Amino acid sequence: MIPKLLHIIWVGDQSKRPDNCIDTWRKFNPDLQIRIWGNDDLRNHRWPNAAQMQEMWSKELNGVADLMRWQFLYWYGGFAVDADSVCVRPLDAELFDCDLFTCWENELAAPGLMAAGYVGARPGHPLFKKMVDDIRRLPTVCNDRAWKTVGPLRFTQAVHEFKPNDLTVFPSHYFIPRHHSGQTYTGSGRVYAKQFWGSTFNNYESLRALEFN
Repeated sequence: MIPKLLHIIWVGDQSKRPDNCIDTWRKFNPDLQIRIWGNDDLRNHRWPNAAQMQEMWSKELNGVADLMRWQFLYWYGGFAVDADSVCVRPLDAELFDCDLFTCWENELAAPGLMAAGYVGARPGHPLFKKMVDDIRRLPTVCNDRAWKTVGPLRFTQAVHEFKPNDLTVFPSHYFIPRHHSGQTYTGSGRVYAKQFWGSTFNNYESLRALEFN
């Protein structure tokens, strides 16, 4: 089972952290422990991929967050969600009954790509040990965009290589009902969250101004 622990990462300028988004996860899930990872954690933890994080720091902070995500999911387990997401309904217990889960990024706009921003796992899952080890052996993580080298594409490739039999992949509309391409879910299935694509659109300032009741 997955611990009832919610991870959110925000590295870089802490004054731009979208606390209004983060608060929605608290509002709908008061029974969950919420752990916000920031600059102090990046400095003070013994990260096996510290060199890769340092390399990525000046390129894409979302890539630093991806690198942190794979490691702390291995250490602690739990459910990692993107900071620029808004929770719109309580997370059901069945999500935490899994050993490992994610969702598709979008079945139509990005078929086959698994989302890196919504991943749940039990502590010590070997998939994340593999990911951390594989990334550490790369000569560089900045030869392409972060989503390819350390993010969703890397995650998807690792799943296909490792073939974890305990993986559950939920529909994209659970957490990403609107893809950054504009592809939008209009069905009546469950929607737990909405993704605002802050890194993609560089819209964190406007995102912080929104009010979520």
